[in-house]
Amino acid sequence: MISLRWRVALWFALSVMAVLVVFVGITRLHLIHELQTEKWERSHPGQPGFVLHGNYSDPEIDDIVGELSRLSFFYALPVAVLALGLGFLLARRALAPVQDLNGQLQAIGARSLDQRVRLRDADVEFRGIEENLNALLGRLDGSFRQLTEFSAQVAHELRTPLTLLRLQVEEAAGHIEPALAESLQDELSRLSDYVDQCLLLATAEQRRLTLRSESLSLSALVREMIETYELLARESARQLKVTMADDVVVSADPRYLRQMLHTLLTNALRHGKGAIQVTVAREAGRAYIRVSNAVSGQAPAAAPGTGLGLRIVRALAALDPHLTFQGAEQAGHFTAELRWAAPN
Repeated sequence: MISLRWRVALWFALSVMAVLVVFVGITRLHLIHELQTEKWERSHPGQPGFVLHGNYSDPEIDDIVGELSRLSFFYALPVAVLALGLGFLLARRALAPVQDLNGQLQAIGARSLDQRVRLRDADVEFRGIEENLNALLGRLDGSFRQLTEFSAQVAHELRTPLTLLRLQVEEAAGHIEPALAESLQDELSRLSDYVDQCLLLATAEQRRLTLRSESLSLSALVREMIETYELLARESARQLKVTMADDVVVSADPRYLRQMLHTLLTNALRHGKGAIQVTVAREAGRAYIRVSNAVSGQAPAAAPGTGLGLRIVRALAALDPHLTFQGAEQAGHFTAELRWAAPN
């Protein structure tokens, strides 16, 4: 589809050409009328013996009018090109506030809804769009904050009754069938973990977590955690392949880094199939850890990259200005990567 700039430029060029066609057409008709209908004789003021007669033959008239038409067409081509270029420049300048507005909107995300768009030297029509967009962003920011705070409050309120239920089940374990008691403990533990995750997510998205970064060996941390997941992978008849460099040191909060790695490996086991590839290395001075696996065909279509666990990883990674997280599915494989900025 042709862009709005080119449509405006074409409209401007066609308008100029239409005016030229009308002008040439009127001139041509008037010239034919003068040469065919009007009969006149005029003397030249400086040459008394030189008299102009108005009796032209039809071939002469056709030749004169044809020459006029050819010259008009010849000069119309550069005029059309000039009008097209001028129209494009005018359209580009007129639509510059729209491009500026799009750039500002693209920079606003879920964690930067407090930002507002600003249009400098814009027309009155664009000022109205700016005010409406800022009002919309304000409403979205307020709704998002209320939803996040509500999620945190709900998660916080659920922790106490779940803890009491677990204690009551433990105390009554002797009076309950062992299989039922174990099942209740497992379900309560799962619910408690889910509530803790929701609370962690809400706190991270509200940026109320404080990172205590320290220098640590990413290789040693992954090596320490990987043993447990190798056992879980073998239970699922899967393989965990690890490629690890020995000198990968990063600055991070070990508590939340463990949480992120735990989430990535758990998601790979839960939503993937086949071998899980874990890579710890350094590239162009930047340390990274990458977890890649084939996506299970039984997993929901929206599972890769959109679950609660990966949302927690994104929220925790966003707290560290030196850490970026990327997760994407391509050709049936989901790859999640934590990458640290190169040291200064």
